[in-house]
Amino acid sequence: MSTKNIIDIKDVCVEINGDELLHSINLHLKPHSAFGFLGPNGAGKTTTMKTILGLLTPSSGSISVLGGTTRDKSVRSRIGFMPENTYLYKYLTAEEFLHFNGSFFQIEKGELANRITSLLEKVGLTHARKKRLSTFSKGMLQRVGLAQALINNPELVFLDEPMSGLDPIGRKMVKDLIIELKSQ
Repeated sequence: MSTKNIIDIKDVCVEINGDELLHSINLHLKPHSAFGFLGPNGAGKTTTMKTILGLLTPSSGSISVLGGTTRDKSVRSRIGFMPENTYLYKYLTAEEFLHFNGSFFQIEKGELANRITSLLEKVGLTHARKKRLSTFSKGMLQRVGLAQALINNPELVFLDEPMSGLDPIGRKMVKDLIIELKSQ
Protein backbone atom coordinates (compact mmCIF):
# COMPACT_ATOMS: atom_id res chain seq x y z
CA MET A 1 0.00 0.00 0.00
CA SER A 2 1.15 3.50 -0.77
CA THR A 3 2.05 5.78 2.13
CA LYS A 4 1.27 8.74 -0.16
CA ASN A 5 -2.40 8.25 0.61
CA ILE A 6 -3.87 9.25 3.95
CA ILE A 7 -6.23 6.28 3.70
CA ASP A 8 -5.68 3.02 1.82
CA ILE A 9 -8.37 0.36 2.07
CA LYS A 10 -8.10 -2.83 0.05
CA ASP A 11 -10.81 -5.49 -0.22
CA VAL A 12 -12.14 -4.95 3.31
CA CYS A 13 -15.02 -7.13 4.46
CA VAL A 14 -16.72 -7.00 7.84
CA GLU A 15 -18.78 -9.88 9.18
CA ILE A 16 -20.57 -9.89 12.51
CA ASN A 17 -22.44 -12.98 13.70
CA GLY A 18 -22.41 -14.40 10.18
CA ASP A 19 -23.89 -11.24 8.62
CA GLU A 20 -21.72 -9.54 6.02
CA LEU A 21 -21.92 -5.81 6.81
CA LEU A 22 -19.26 -4.67 4.35
CA HIS A 23 -18.17 -6.48 1.20
CA SER A 24 -14.89 -5.82 -0.59
CA ILE A 25 -14.55 -2.10 0.20
CA ASN A 26 -11.72 -0.28 -1.59
CA LEU A 27 -10.83 3.35 -0.97
CA HIS A 28 -7.71 5.43 -1.54
CA LEU A 29 -7.61 9.07 -0.40
CA LYS A 30 -4.86 11.60 -1.00
CA PRO A 31 -3.95 14.34 1.50
CA HIS A 32 -6.19 17.43 1.49
CA SER A 33 -9.18 15.38 0.35
CA ALA A 34 -12.73 15.97 1.52
CA PHE A 35 -14.74 12.80 1.12
CA GLY A 36 -18.19 11.72 2.23
CA PHE A 37 -20.23 8.55 2.27
CA LEU A 38 -23.73 8.87 0.86
CA GLY A 39 -26.44 6.25 1.13
CA PRO A 40 -29.67 5.27 2.82
CA ASN A 41 -29.91 4.23 6.47
CA GLY A 42 -28.27 0.87 6.99
CA ALA A 43 -26.05 1.13 3.90
CA GLY A 44 -22.85 0.79 5.96
CA LYS A 45 -21.58 4.37 6.16
CA THR A 46 -21.01 4.36 9.91
CA THR A 47 -19.79 0.74 9.84
CA THR A 48 -17.18 1.72 7.25
CA MET A 49 -16.03 4.66 9.35
CA LYS A 50 -15.84 2.56 12.51
CA THR A 51 -13.82 -0.06 10.63
CA ILE A 52 -11.36 2.54 9.32
CA LEU A 53 -11.01 3.91 12.86
CA GLY A 54 -10.30 0.44 14.26
CA LEU A 55 -13.49 0.29 16.32
CA LEU A 56 -14.58 -2.73 14.25
CA THR A 57 -12.20 -5.40 12.98
CA PRO A 58 -12.37 -6.41 9.33
CA SER A 59 -12.80 -10.11 8.66
CA SER A 60 -10.56 -9.71 5.59
CA GLY A 61 -8.68 -7.05 3.67
CA SER A 62 -6.27 -4.36 4.80
CA ILE A 63 -6.50 -0.78 6.05
CA SER A 64 -3.73 1.81 6.30
CA VAL A 65 -4.44 5.22 7.83
CA LEU A 66 -1.75 7.92 7.82
CA GLY A 67 0.76 5.23 6.87
CA GLY A 68 -0.06 2.93 9.79
CA THR A 69 -2.88 1.30 11.67
CA THR A 70 -5.40 2.98 13.94
CA ARG A 71 -4.50 0.42 16.59
CA ASP A 72 -1.23 2.37 16.91
CA LYS A 73 -1.55 5.20 19.45
CA SER A 74 0.72 7.48 17.40
CA VAL A 75 -1.72 7.19 14.47
CA ARG A 76 -4.85 7.57 16.64
CA SER A 77 -3.45 10.78 18.16
CA ARG A 78 -3.40 12.32 14.67
CA ILE A 79 -7.10 11.62 14.02
CA GLY A 80 -10.20 13.54 15.07
CA PHE A 81 -13.57 11.80 15.28
CA MET A 82 -17.07 13.11 15.82
CA PRO A 83 -19.48 10.18 16.17
CA GLU A 84 -23.10 10.50 15.10
CA ASN A 85 -24.13 10.64 18.75
CA THR A 86 -21.33 12.34 20.61
CA TYR A 87 -21.29 11.44 24.29
CA LEU A 88 -21.29 14.72 26.13
CA TYR A 89 -20.95 15.21 29.87
CA LYS A 90 -23.94 17.51 30.17
CA TYR A 91 -22.96 18.81 33.61
CA LEU A 92 -19.77 20.30 32.15
CA THR A 93 -19.54 23.64 30.40
CA ALA A 94 -18.43 23.74 26.77
CA GLU A 95 -15.02 24.96 27.89
CA GLU A 96 -14.68 22.22 30.54
CA PHE A 97 -15.77 19.54 28.07
CA LEU A 98 -13.15 20.61 25.51
CA HIS A 99 -10.51 20.84 28.24
CA PHE A 100 -11.40 17.30 29.38
CA ASN A 101 -11.08 15.95 25.82
CA GLY A 102 -7.86 17.86 25.21
CA SER A 103 -6.33 16.30 28.33
CA PHE A 104 -6.20 12.93 26.53
CA PHE A 105 -3.64 14.35 24.09
CA GLN A 106 -1.15 15.82 26.61
CA ILE A 107 -1.54 19.29 25.10
CA GLU A 108 0.33 21.97 27.07
CA LYS A 109 -2.07 23.98 29.28
CA GLY A 110 -1.61 27.34 27.56
CA GLU A 111 -1.83 25.80 24.08
CA LEU A 112 -4.98 23.92 25.07
CA ALA A 113 -6.60 27.12 26.36
CA ASN A 114 -5.78 28.82 23.03
CA ARG A 115 -7.20 25.91 21.03
CA ILE A 116 -10.41 25.92 23.07
CA THR A 117 -10.88 29.64 22.49
CA SER A 118 -10.15 29.29 18.77
CA LEU A 119 -12.41 26.26 18.30
CA LEU A 120 -15.34 27.78 20.18
CA GLU A 121 -14.99 30.81 17.93
CA LYS A 122 -14.86 28.63 14.79
CA VAL A 123 -18.04 26.77 15.74
CA GLY A 124 -19.84 29.92 16.86
CA LEU A 125 -20.04 29.10 20.56
CA THR A 126 -17.80 31.71 22.17
CA HIS A 127 -20.83 33.21 23.89
CA ALA A 128 -21.69 29.81 25.42
CA ARG A 129 -18.25 28.72 26.62
CA LYS A 130 -19.25 28.94 30.33
CA LYS A 131 -22.73 27.41 29.88
CA ARG A 132 -23.49 23.83 30.85
CA LEU A 133 -24.00 21.47 27.94
CA SER A 134 -27.37 20.48 29.45
CA THR A 135 -28.65 23.92 28.38
CA PHE A 136 -27.50 23.55 24.75
CA SER A 137 -29.81 22.97 21.78
CA LYS A 138 -29.24 19.94 19.51
CA GLY A 139 -27.41 22.17 17.03
CA MET A 140 -25.17 23.66 19.72
CA LEU A 141 -24.32 20.16 20.98
CA GLN A 142 -23.45 19.15 17.43
CA ARG A 143 -21.11 22.13 17.12
CA VAL A 144 -19.35 21.43 20.43
CA GLY A 145 -18.97 17.82 19.24
CA LEU A 146 -17.25 19.15 16.13
CA ALA A 147 -14.92 21.28 18.27
CA GLN A 148 -14.11 18.17 20.32
CA ALA A 149 -13.12 16.31 17.14
CA LEU A 150 -10.65 19.09 16.33
CA ILE A 151 -9.15 19.64 19.80
CA ASN A 152 -5.97 17.68 19.01
CA ASN A 153 -5.37 19.59 15.74
CA PRO A 154 -5.73 16.33 13.78
CA GLU A 155 -4.30 15.56 10.35
CA LEU A 156 -7.39 13.50 9.51
CA VAL A 157 -10.96 14.11 10.67
CA PHE A 158 -13.95 11.75 10.59
CA LEU A 159 -17.37 13.35 10.99
CA ASP A 160 -20.43 11.09 11.25
CA GLU A 161 -23.61 13.03 10.39
CA PRO A 162 -22.00 16.45 10.99
CA MET A 163 -25.05 18.38 9.72
CA SER A 164 -27.59 16.59 11.93
CA GLY A 165 -29.63 19.01 14.02
CA LEU A 166 -28.10 22.12 12.49
CA ASP A 167 -30.05 25.07 11.15
CA PRO A 168 -29.08 26.58 7.76
CA ILE A 169 -26.56 28.95 9.36
CA GLY A 170 -24.98 26.09 11.32
CA ARG A 171 -24.82 23.94 8.17
CA LYS A 172 -23.01 26.71 6.29
CA MET A 173 -20.58 27.14 9.19
CA VAL A 174 -19.78 23.40 9.16
CA LYS A 175 -19.36 23.35 5.36
CA ASP A 176 -17.03 26.37 5.54
CA LEU A 177 -15.03 24.73 8.34
CA ILE A 178 -14.66 21.51 6.32
CA ILE A 179 -13.38 23.55 3.35
CA GLU A 180 -10.94 25.36 5.66
CA LEU A 181 -9.69 22.07 7.14
CA LYS A 182 -9.25 20.58 3.66
CA SER A 183 -6.90 23.42 2.70
CA GLN A 184 -4.62 22.90 5.72
